[in-house]
Amino acid sequence: MVCRRGAGLLAFAGLWGLSGCAPDDSSTTAATGDAVCARIFSTNDTHGRLLPAEQSWSEGRLVGGSAALAAYVARERTAVPECPLFIVSGGDFMQGTLISNLTDGRATIDAMNAIGYDAVAIGNHEFDWGVDVLVERVTEADFGMLGANIFLRSTDRHPDWVRPWTIVERDGVRIGFVGMVTPSTPTITRAANVADFEFGSIAEALDRYIPVVREEGVDFVVAVMHEGAFCEADDEGNDACEGQALEALAATTRRFDYAVTGHTHSRVETDIRGVPVIQSFSNTTAYGLGRIDRDADGTVSARRLGIHRVWADEIAPDPGLVEIVASYSAELSDLMDRVVVTLPEALPAPRDGDFPLGRIVADAQRAASGADIALMNNGGIRRPLPAGPVTYSDLFELQPFGNMLIRHTMSGAQLLQTLEHSVRPSGGTDLHVSGITVRYDPAAAEGERILEVTLDDGSPVRPEGRYEVTVNDFLSTGGGGYTTFAEAEATVAVGIADLEALVAYLEAQPEPLAIPRAPRWIEAEGSRR
Repeated sequence: MVCRRGAGLLAFAGLWGLSGCAPDDSSTTAATGDAVCARIFSTNDTHGRLLPAEQSWSEGRLVGGSAALAAYVARERTAVPECPLFIVSGGDFMQGTLISNLTDGRATIDAMNAIGYDAVAIGNHEFDWGVDVLVERVTEADFGMLGANIFLRSTDRHPDWVRPWTIVERDGVRIGFVGMVTPSTPTITRAANVADFEFGSIAEALDRYIPVVREEGVDFVVAVMHEGAFCEADDEGNDACEGQALEALAATTRRFDYAVTGHTHSRVETDIRGVPVIQSFSNTTAYGLGRIDRDADGTVSARRLGIHRVWADEIAPDPGLVEIVASYSAELSDLMDRVVVTLPEALPAPRDGDFPLGRIVADAQRAASGADIALMNNGGIRRPLPAGPVTYSDLFELQPFGNMLIRHTMSGAQLLQTLEHSVRPSGGTDLHVSGITVRYDPAAAEGERILEVTLDDGSPVRPEGRYEVTVNDFLSTGGGGYTTFAEAEATVAVGIADLEALVAYLEAQPEPLAIPRAPRWIEAEGSRR
């Protein structure tokens, strides 16, 4: 038995037995005698990024795109010829760009087939176009789209289109991949799209299927999941890593040999009991690389080989992928390249809090719906905007989900409860607002964090008052845990998509665009936070 003790989430160190060792799965692995090795090339959260793009940190250089990514795959395939290369994704690979979304993800699947992906975890955004579309993409993929923790509601059965695991053999090396999606999918996905499913524990799915895969005689087992984590350097320069993905892996009682995560669009480089865990940012801007070895005596070891940037100007693009992407983008070029607005400055998109870009989006939705108030969730603001010309394609990537606007007649008490739910104990907030200013104390007791809400005309929001409040249909149907909209007196479909509202609003504004700098969430002086 190989004892895997050591790094990562030491609080869970006993979960593989009192000694910190995994159960002895060696009897169900491939026969020992010959040393074998494999390398793992991984991406996550590529979100339909088929074309290269500048990033806020890239200093004008183009990054990513499927043609560049394919070229890096080709280079890595030949770098260590004795170790075959396997290509995997941590999920959320289709949703997010005009070229992918207007084909319901078909363009992305074609590109991934050409790149040669072997296995991917289904991500929560794979459900964005409904199950029928997802099933179409599953049938078109030359790789396994995996969801070991996706079940038909109130059963222990997977939908017939879901594969919990797959085995890929290359150059005599067999790897079993077990894939999972974040259990939070029901609260972060449009409710109607996942109503027939339940999303179980990642750890339980791994414990259930790792033995099954090992019984098939594999050399290695790799966990591929759309669940995330974060790593930050501490004062001594060492990474401190935490997150749901690491907790799930630590709770797993069966031995795995390598893990790829996703969902948080972050850099993750850590170990769980000596087993490497990796996540490589997002949007094809980087890939992860790792290696797994089994010695002749059966001892398995693995290591991370780093996260590498996908510089589009550093490598000759793969001509086949250039042709595939061009075939899709040609008919969309006029729409993609249309300039909607010229910004006087760049507008970042932080993870939470109150910032100008979010205020603009909320203002656009209030203007389109004629409501007193509009609320916009941070999770629907998907990218920053650069200074200078902003195209329709840029705005599509900012709001790619096609959410429809819904206007609700709500009591002031319901509105206050909604705003309360938005406040994070850290001080951040999840909602952007238009039409109101909110004074709050994030350190106050739950239910008491909203101190005062004032309408733009200076009048206070009163619990007994009635207000017209517009949100997108994700929030309206309970996404993010916002349940108050279901209690509204009246609900009216505006008939306008969020992107449509934003484009119309920006085109109607005089240039240069006035940037709304004044905060709309104001933390109370003397907050105990």
